[in-house]
Amino acid sequence: MPAVAMDNSVGLFKPRVSDKTHPKVEPLDVLSFFQQLSTLFRAGTPIYEAITIASDQCQSDLFKDIIEQIGRKVAAGAALNESLAAYPEHFKAEWIQVVKSGEASGKLGQILEQLVKQIDAANEMRSQLVSAMMYPCIILCVAVGAIAVMLVKVVPTFAAMFDSFGKELPGITQAVLAVSDFLQEKGHYILGGIIAVVWSTRRYVSTPDGNRMKARLMVSVPLVGDVVVQACMQKYAMNVALLLRSGLPLLETIAAMKGIFSTNWVYETALDRVSKHVERGGNVADALEQTGVFTSFVVSMTRIGEESGTLPEVLDEVEQYYRRKVGVLIGRVTGSMETVVILFMGVAVAVILCSVYLPMFSMAGGIG
Repeated sequence: MPAVAMDNSVGLFKPRVSDKTHPKVEPLDVLSFFQQLSTLFRAGTPIYEAITIASDQCQSDLFKDIIEQIGRKVAAGAALNESLAAYPEHFKAEWIQVVKSGEASGKLGQILEQLVKQIDAANEMRSQLVSAMMYPCIILCVAVGAIAVMLVKVVPTFAAMFDSFGKELPGITQAVLAVSDFLQEKGHYILGGIIAVVWSTRRYVSTPDGNRMKARLMVSVPLVGDVVVQACMQKYAMNVALLLRSGLPLLETIAAMKGIFSTNWVYETALDRVSKHVERGGNVADALEQTGVFTSFVVSMTRIGEESGTLPEVLDEVEQYYRRKVGVLIGRVTGSMETVVILFMGVAVAVILCSVYLPMFSMAGGIG
């Protein structure tokens, strides 16, 4: 019986074998690039051909151009890590350092596979953080907006009525009216000042001194500092285990960690001290303890791993422990923020309502 040809492109039954493209570079695009590169490279595909195939599969127009430029650099003889480093806005310094270590050890395929897991886990944690922060931020914006509208639009409508009472207003009412008048007269200056402070802060943070100050502040602020430190412990354990498993010597691994923590001055400086200590023949655990910025758990587990010769396996356990702990801390921080914002909104609205109703009750009592 002759085969019947089917036209799959007719009408509503056209197979959706291609996805729509988008102009921006999303985290999923970068993850997909590394996933495809890892799969193709481990299958024996030459690195340039793997990059070309990954470019063809990319759904971001901008990122596709970037991948093609990376492919041309690799074809011209540049190392993959050098080609990726040309686009720091899309490829983090820690990823580039991991790729560089994989190329140096000759285990790029294995390193890329582990890097994909690392990026995927980081994206998942970032999504959880954004989802957890969304509700408190929305509540804060609504609270600030509602209070500002009440002070600027609602409270002034009662001011003339209060003046007609001919009596001294309660202290809380006088204070709220004063705040209302101040916002009406100086509100635009306050808004401009906030914008200027934000802009100046961002400029300062981009400088070396500002970056150091930011790093010190982020690890010391209550709650937020806890999250940052625990996240750094997870990052340290995960990357050291990955680099050691790829065959990189311990000293070179610690040196590479300085590049991985290049965006955090506190831990970059601490790992520089650790690297010098190890270079002089000391062990890693003692050096970590001397820095004062690594938790006792990480120090103890590192010492156990060094003495037993199972440091990568021990650090894998450490990484999983801190991954769970960071998730718990994020939930605690967002829960605390939500409580504080709701409490602030409730108190502010209560004060405004009391300032409005107290004079009215006083007038009603006088009439009675």
